[in-house]
Amino acid sequence: MQNLFKASLIAAWVFVVARIYLSYMWLINAENKVLYDFQIGTLLESQANSGVLPAWWASFLKTFIIPNTAIFEILVTIGELCVGIALLLGIFTRFAAMMGVIMNFSFFMTFQANLDLQMLIMQVIIVIFATTAGRIGLDRYVRTFTDKHLKFDKRGENYV
Repeated sequence: MQNLFKASLIAAWVFVVARIYLSYMWLINAENKVLYDFQIGTLLESQANSGVLPAWWASFLKTFIIPNTAIFEILVTIGELCVGIALLLGIFTRFAAMMGVIMNFSFFMTFQANLDLQMLIMQVIIVIFATTAGRIGLDRYVRTFTDKHLKFDKRGENYV
């Protein structure tokens, strides 16, 4: 039993290192967008009209994203910042990693070659093994708080 605990503790620390690395990458991306005046409208238009993208994604870009580029530039920056902070602190680890996967997917669908496979694989592993990934971080305290203060009946409904 003690060996199992040590092994799981070692795994938790491995996930801490992976989380910190991923958070660093997301925070650097967000910082670059803030410091270097992130504007992507013309690039999105050229990508949408290039004929390289799947038709459904190009249509989505043309009808929804490109007309609202200014809003999405801000949302992408805020999203990268939130994912980076959440992974750094180990809070809502599974959700943050999943949002990172979704952002990486949308970046890949738009730019076709800009997929950071290393980040994507690490995020998917964190999503799958989130219990260990959030063990050393604020997830532990959030879980303790919710277990103590929110009571759920057998159907999963909150009856506080």
